Amino acid sequence: FLDGIRALLREDDGHIKVMRIIPGSAAARQGELQAEDTILAVAEKGGTPVDISDMRIWEAVSYIRGPKGTEVSLTVRKPDGTKKIIRIIRDVVHIEATYVKSASFVDKEGNKLGYIRIPGFYRDFAPGKSDDKPRNVTDDMRRALHKMKEAKVRGLILDLRNNGGGSLADAVDVSGLFLPGGPVVQVKNSRGVIRVLEDENKSVSFSGPMIVLVNKFSASASEIFAAAMQDYGRALIIGGSHTHGKGTVQALMDLNRNLPILHLRKYDDLGALKVTIQKFYRINGESTQYKGIHPDVVVPTVLDFLKSGEKYLDYSLPWDQVKAVPYKRWPGFHFNVAEARRLGEKWVAASPAFKKIKEESDRAKIRAEKTRLPDYLAAVEKERRKLIAEKKEDGGHGTLFGNLGAVRPGKTPGKKNLQEQLAKDPFVQVSVYLMDDLAFPRQSIVKTP
Repeated sequence: FLDGIRALLREDDGHIKVMRIIPGSAAARQGELQAEDTILAVAEKGGTPVDISDMRIWEAVSYIRGPKGTEVSLTVRKPDGTKKIIRIIRDVVHIEATYVKSASFVDKEGNKLGYIRIPGFYRDFAPGKSDDKPRNVTDDMRRALHKMKEAKVRGLILDLRNNGGGSLADAVDVSGLFLPGGPVVQVKNSRGVIRVLEDENKSVSFSGPMIVLVNKFSASASEIFAAAMQDYGRALIIGGSHTHGKGTVQALMDLNRNLPILHLRKYDDLGALKVTIQKFYRINGESTQYKGIHPDVVVPTVLDFLKSGEKYLDYSLPWDQVKAVPYKRWPGFHFNVAEARRLGEKWVAASPAFKKIKEESDRAKIRAEKTRLPDYLAAVEKERRKLIAEKKEDGGHGTLFGNLGAVRPGKTPGKKNLQEQLAKDPFVQVSVYLMDDLAFPRQSIVKTP
């Protein structure tokens, strides 16, 4: 039986590019391989690297996979053009890391807040033990929210960064945990027929103020959830310039099924076609396809320079819109979005962590543009030494890891470890600041990062 690194790959102009790292996987636990990395070569431990350029994905994967516990070395090119050898021990996915994680904490103003990380909208995962029941994100969210209620949290931060999507039904059901019923998303099929998926459960599991964190790797079902929260005014959305923009559904069509059984012998395997069969639309009528979700408060990320998302893919379907469906805005607390933007900009400008993130993104953009210069390698080595020195100064937190998610890559944190990571995450920090100032305002207090 062969195991691998557990990353979603795609072909891109003759290269193998990483689309997403599976939570709990060998690659996630190692922590260095990231989405948008290009894999150039693969080698066994002590072996000669095999160039996988111009290989088909299935052929490249055959080199990456191997016996559990063995080491595979990947030569990768980072989005900024730097090359790196990443060594990963092949292993199975640690399922626990793919589930909802939560924690509560008291901030500097004395407000008790909750944090929930949703790595994906999973459903019916295979149980780890014979007596375990399959799990789904909706039930896990109900349990997490029950804990928040018992802890008496006043506000909630939901982390959808790097959430690549999953079950549409669970995206609707999880949305329903925060809404008193109503439409969540519109789905149009290839014949142009539109159906509206609604939250049929009128009960609300959490009614306090909410902030949702997203990034360029938040896609599909996570965009549906974020869009619904934004349209209802249920939550403030914070993140980079946009989410991925995956607003379509595909299905595989087996071409062999279209041949009469007596004619199968005359042909080789005809393979399959992957066809788009549906498109998602927000309840306000706008598609999530191509453009993605634009956060209410935009903050810098390390990968701001990276052209990542559906709109940068060849032949991606364009953005469009349909008629909005009737819905009632959330009757409870609404963030003042304009004020949130103003305060968010103020916080980012004063934050040393966001300053470093912006500087790192600017440097990465310059490195990416210099990939054809003769002195490229010397410049990269100089920059690498500078970055290593800076990361030692700040403990390695708040820049690279802060961009990608509060839970550091490769870790399956316990409660204490998770709380420590949240305290160092600049995206959580700005969320707490906005929650305190806008949802639980006190008399004029000057706050600094």
